[in-house]
Amino acid sequence: MAVDFRRIDIDALDPENSVEPEDLIPPSIANLPPLSVPEIQSIGQSIRGSLSRGDHYGALQAALDQPPYTSSEEIKNIHLATVLEILSTIKSSDMSRVVENLSSEQRDTLIKYLYKGMSVPESHGISGVLLAWFEKVTEVAGLGGIVRHLSDRRTV
Repeated sequence: MAVDFRRIDIDALDPENSVEPEDLIPPSIANLPPLSVPEIQSIGQSIRGSLSRGDHYGALQAALDQPPYTSSEEIKNIHLATVLEILSTIKSSDMSRVVENLSSEQRDTLIKYLYKGMSVPESHGISGVLLAWFEKVTEVAGLGGIVRHLSDRRTV
């Protein structure tokens, strides 16, 4: 009688060593409260207010400082639309200056939004803008932001 070792549930043999999906979430994320739709819409309104006053850098900073890591996909998509709106309103001649003034963590969050923006069909009209932003961010921050994005469990 041959035992098919591929079908043995090793977690059942030693339950203390089993890993649940909740165990993989870092404590820094697990402790964050999820945002509701009214809260994310309020954040979006204040960001659009900054845009209407011409404070593009402040609007981008506010959007990148408050990513909804623990919220639902619907809320993440609402915030993504806000970030894409900001990115499309900033002139290409100002991109380098804006990226240089962002902190390292904000640049990493921006890379996450650029990747997510390129993956959703709604942003195909501004894909050239997203690629220009991606070029500027990697020019200033290097390739480390890409590696951090690929290895980070926090998604936007």
